[in-house]
Amino acid sequence: MKKIIFYFFLVSLALGTSPATVVFGQNNTAPHLKVGAYYFDGWTGKTSHISSSLTANYKERAPIWGWITSTPEIMSKQVAVAVKADLDFFTFCWYYSELSKKNLEEPRNNALRLFVNSNDKRGLKFNLLVANHYGYIIGPADWTKVSKIWLDLFENDAYLKFNEKPLITFLSLKMLMSSFGSAAKIKSALDQLKAAAVSRGLKGLSIGISITPDEKEVVLAKQCGFDILTGYNYHDQTLINGQSVSPITVLSKREKAVWSQFLKFEMPYIPVSTLNWDPRPWDEMNRIDKPSPHFKGFSPASVFQSVKGLKDWVLENNPGRSDDQIAVLYAWNEYGEGAWLTPSVTYKNGLLEAVKRALIN
Repeated sequence: MKKIIFYFFLVSLALGTSPATVVFGQNNTAPHLKVGAYYFDGWTGKTSHISSSLTANYKERAPIWGWITSTPEIMSKQVAVAVKADLDFFTFCWYYSELSKKNLEEPRNNALRLFVNSNDKRGLKFNLLVANHYGYIIGPADWTKVSKIWLDLFENDAYLKFNEKPLITFLSLKMLMSSFGSAAKIKSALDQLKAAAVSRGLKGLSIGISITPDEKEVVLAKQCGFDILTGYNYHDQTLINGQSVSPITVLSKREKAVWSQFLKFEMPYIPVSTLNWDPRPWDEMNRIDKPSPHFKGFSPASVFQSVKGLKDWVLENNPGRSDDQIAVLYAWNEYGEGAWLTPSVTYKNGLLEAVKRALIN
């Protein structure tokens, strides 16, 4: 069936018309829209993320498998339901910590290890978002070691590529500037990484940076040698200013406005759909009296609206400036921040069923 759909896609291109249907499917090797989700692994039971506040007060977020999902068995189940929903990849938040520097296992990277070592990926791809924020800052002294880790992963057959090059993104430009000291030094480090990838037989790298659509930031990103602009989520730009609670019905329109601001910069852009933002469990865990501004109304219906809006916008605007389009959902399992897709006690498979309906409609 997917081959038939792609045939009509090619015919429509030849006729100069827009395709009525876009192709999805993890085993399709032809260019098509790839949609994935950010994967955050705070769910080993070895960190503070499974807090009493989260488990007691936000039971609707609880995965059907229980809160500890970072096990081989449950990883296999997560892959199965992601593939069934027509997702193409997981983008794992990757951490380099003091444990990493001592060659010890960083628990936040456990799910990535499970996925890479699994023999049952079902065609699902993966790539990395380097979470180089406070506590996990990467600098020149770390570069050789982290480059070796990344390069080994890039060679994995399941690693996600953009324009035939492995895709890796960084969370914080500010932290890179702080640790390297200048755009020129960041560019030198990225050039070294790209050259090392070529020496391993790869066609190079596609390196992205998460930033806002601010002209000064984009100019700096170009100077640093980044190839692609992207983000992690856009809650700051989509919540209604001055309101403690925003209806989630405003999110889709507002994030389209954010995405559209990136088009003027003439750089490839990977848009991210902020499915929800509600970090009250973290507020309560950190004993913050005033709850953070958040959305209200997260549901399968809101997920459908977000994902459908993302797909339609990408197909209309070609933000990747390529036949190979990529978009990301925030998030697969950011339970503490209120954005998740995994089957849950409350919604069952409803969230992922909404994703699939949005992608095929």
